Amino acid sequence: MSTTDPTPVTETADRSAYLADHLAPTPRNLASATQAIATIAAGGWEPLTGYPGSDTLWQVRCLLCDWEGLRFYSHLRRGRPVFRHDGCLPQAEHADKLAELTKQAPAQCHCLFAHPTTPEKAVEVLQAIAYARQVDDGPALLIGLTQLLGPCPASAARAAALAEANS
Repeated sequence: MSTTDPTPVTETADRSAYLADHLAPTPRNLASATQAIATIAAGGWEPLTGYPGSDTLWQVRCLLCDWEGLRFYSHLRRGRPVFRHDGCLPQAEHADKLAELTKQAPAQCHCLFAHPTTPEKAVEVLQAIAYARQVDDGPALLIGLTQLLGPCPASAARAAALAEANS
């Protein structure tokens, strides 16, 4: 997955691209996943698998150096650790690299498959997901999950919109 080139929904795709198989797409799990994706993106990480929950290992890529491996989300959300992983940039270079990544992150989604960056759009997507779950419409559920959790350079704006919609 790339944060700048959203993965298109295909017939073989499933919700595990966005949520781990053991997590149902409940409003709480969706809110947690959206916030987690925004949080780790701000810390210079990119998810490579669906959101697994807070105390579970998550396959991620370090955006500072392209390292890939497993990290606990509970550790990733703590901000800037002294030690990220073996072979990463020196800690003295982390702040500048993260600032560079932040400057590049847009506040609006320009993806082909639009992600909600306003509370109103977030509510629409959440309602569509709830309806898809109610009528057991797998393709519609996948579309909603893609809109809410798919890779997007504006993931922080999406998380803020969802937080406001849920308040």
